[in-house]
Amino acid sequence: MKLISPKLHGIIDYLLILFLFASPTLFAMPNNVSTYTYLLAAAQLILTIVTDYSFGMFRMVPLGVHRIIELIISLGLILSAFTLFQYDERSKPYYLGLGVIWFIAALFTDTDKKRDAVKAPIL
Repeated sequence: MKLISPKLHGIIDYLLILFLFASPTLFAMPNNVSTYTYLLAAAQLILTIVTDYSFGMFRMVPLGVHRIIELIISLGLILSAFTLFQYDERSKPYYLGLGVIWFIAALFTDTDKKRDAVKAPIL
């Protein structure tokens, strides 16, 4: 069952980008972890603006491909929590939680373009 509409997924994407850009400051991350987080935020921003849904600007990447990329990234974050950041007490739970939440959001997103239609306002 797909609970998240493409429009809601777009809102989640932009909130995620803001969270990723703010995280190094909010959580006082070390320099190397901050760099990874900023790169992740920039990659998500690029992916979001080139996706073919109501929040995309250039609409070159189908939402289904966007979803698959996010699933792969989220699994990579979960894996990195147990490998790259296994001894870092702040980064491990951050990347693990981020990966799990990102995976759930991508998994439950409906890629049907009919659910992304913008309704005209009633005047």
